Formats: sequence, C-alpha cells, structure tokens
Amino acid sequence: MKRLLVLATVLCAFNAYAGGKSGNDDAAEDRDILGVIEENLQAAEKEDFDAWMKTYHERARSCKARGSEMLDCFRVYDMKYTLEQTKVLDRSDEEAKVYFIQLNRTVTGPDNNDKKVTGVHIMKKSYGKWKIYDTEIKMIQELR
Repeated sequence: MKRLLVLATVLCAFNAYAGGKSGNDDAAEDRDILGVIEENLQAAEKEDFDAWMKTYHERARSCKARGSEMLDCFRVYDMKYTLEQTKVLDRSDEEAKVYFIQLNRTVTGPDNNDKKVTGVHIMKKSYGKWKIYDTEIKMIQELR
C-alpha cells in the first residue's frame, strides 16, 4: 500500500512539474478553438465585417482577398451558415487543425446554389487567442 501511495505521489508531482494538462484543460482549449469558428460564421451571417475580421489571424495569408469577397457577398446575398460537424484533428500550443463540414444556404439574392463545404481550418494563436490562419477546402458539394 505504501508503494502505491508513493507511486501516486511521484506521478502527481511529475505531472505538475512537467506542466501536463488534464483532459479538462484539453477540452476547454478545443472549445475555445471551435468557438472562434462559430464566431466567424455568426459574424458572417450578421454581415458584421469587423467581427468577422477579428476571427482571422493578423498574418492570415488570404485574409484581404477573403475580406473583399465577403464584402461583395454581404452586398448581394443574405446567407445562413451552419456548422454540421467540427473536430480538432491536431493541436500544439500555437497551432491547431480543425476538420469542418459547413452548410452555406442562400436566404435572399440572385440564384446561388446552396453548398456543403468540407475542409480544414488552420488555427494559430495571436496574442494568446486562437484565430483562423488559413483554410484548406477539401470539397464543395452543391445541394440543389
């Protein structure tokens, strides 16, 4: 019994010393990451350009081009965005990869087929907060 107690104490001390994270910390970090993606879609749906831009990393490779596209989209369409599925595939202290399936539905605007978009968001930290850095689109499926 003493051996078991000593072993448990050593393991707890090692975990604390090594800076190990508990499963709860990992789950909270994943929620923070996924929350940014949800904020991004909510801002797009509300056509709140400033809030939408705040979800992107300041060094995002294509943020300016996407920003111009989104402003055009806001002028022409009312859209409904839904996350059908998300999963954190990989995460380090500074970068994460998130698989997603997103539905883009046109509420009003010229003929625009609804789409199911599958891809991976590359997330990076900016001043301690997760942001979208890049997006790899794997598939776009028209839904009509």
